[in-house]
Amino acid sequence: MGRHAKTNVVIEAAKGILTEQHPMTVRQVYYQLVSRQVIKNNRGEYQAVSKALVAARREGIVPWAWIEDRLRQAREVSMWSDLADFAQTCQQAYRRDVWQTQPRYLEVWLEKDALSGIFEDALRDYGMTLNVGRGYDGWASIHNAAVRFGDGENVTVFYFGDFDPSGEDMVRSLKERLAECGSLPEIIKIALNEEDIERYNLPSDFTKKGDTRRKAFVARYGKKACVELDALPVEVLRERLIEEVERRMDLKAWRAVRRQEQADRLRLEKLLTGAVAGDG
Repeated sequence: MGRHAKTNVVIEAAKGILTEQHPMTVRQVYYQLVSRQVIKNNRGEYQAVSKALVAARREGIVPWAWIEDRLRQAREVSMWSDLADFAQTCQQAYRRDVWQTQPRYLEVWLEKDALSGIFEDALRDYGMTLNVGRGYDGWASIHNAAVRFGDGENVTVFYFGDFDPSGEDMVRSLKERLAECGSLPEIIKIALNEEDIERYNLPSDFTKKGDTRRKAFVARYGKKACVELDALPVEVLRERLIEEVERRMDLKAWRAVRRQEQADRLRLEKLLTGAVAGDG
């Protein structure tokens, strides 16, 4: 193919990673390559991986669907071929509220939009809301959350973010700003934690000098202690998320709601089928 030998090594390693788990973002693939010591952890290597993955997809080595880009997506207009087609969509979209029978309301907050696809897939069956902050959440997001949470009693928020000065500070900021809005939910940072870095041998980087929270973080963890959430293996991230959710949900009540949901869908199908037939 006329490529540099190292590029071929990167493509083959990336293909193996993506075969095990897909879709993934370019950044996720990059960190997995670093973790497996295929490449070093620096910006030049990241750009090389990005170019290699483009070549791999254009040449059919890696399917296009295996790499996702959460930011650059076409905004399509929803349309249906006819009423019967729309009726089927209505039936599939129906969800019964699982939280009516749960002792606590659970919600997940995620710092990284690039990982939102993984979280959405894992949380869909549980009926959980996913809030993607892309860093510190704006006040509009905080206000809307306070409205959802009320005074925060019997509410638990799972937080997932980077292990760096800002990532470690975001839980504090979230608690304080929600409190200003009159809401005091339980907020737990599930990942990324210092224990994860050691356990999974995750690639670290130096703290950013411009970060105002750098001094306290470095004093506690050291200069080269920053690790992005993307570095955690996808299967570990998904298992951790599901484990935390199921540990706090009443699974018996959840299953009962899902069974009732299926019965409701059958009733809805009969009603919609009759309505469409009558209109025809």
